[in-house]
Amino acid sequence: MANYNVLITDGSGSENMQYGTYTVSATYAPGYDLTTLAPTSYTVNATSQSGAFTLSASGTLTVTFNETGSEGGTPITSGSVVMTDETGETQYGSVVEVNENGVATFNNVPYGSAQNPYTLYFKQLTSDENHNPYEGVFAVGMGDETQAEYVINTLKCTEQNFTLTDANYTGMPIQSANLNFETED
Repeated sequence: MANYNVLITDGSGSENMQYGTYTVSATYAPGYDLTTLAPTSYTVNATSQSGAFTLSASGTLTVTFNETGSEGGTPITSGSVVMTDETGETQYGSVVEVNENGVATFNNVPYGSAQNPYTLYFKQLTSDENHNPYEGVFAVGMGDETQAEYVINTLKCTEQNFTLTDANYTGMPIQSANLNFETED
């Protein structure tokens, strides 16, 4: 029997192999624990077939949601976020809850290096009652095994509806005007 080195690109690869049973190991997968490969055996028979293998990543990403999107901002107090593809349509893994300090922790995420970070995508599903969730999908370049990121959640603005009528003629609407509102100290 021959030995094979199958290049995996974007999660898949192929090789013409001789019949037989093979011991399988991973020798290169940045950001992943190579000892977690499963299964570690594969049998080739006379028909074309597919093998599905898994590895566990070993990085930790802490995402803090707050009003500034940087360290020290007022945190949101609840919410949820999930890892997705770049479109936000395909979810990977379970939804992670945001704690009272605005923190969501993703364990076992892949990472690369500072020069070649592994890009992960996330979508915030909910925020607390006082803040809007981050709109759209946000990307994180995981360049370290342990990394912290900050994401802004703006204060919610609720729609206010106003009428302006003539003070002398009850119910008569003012045709055109501007009302200016300024925050009181």
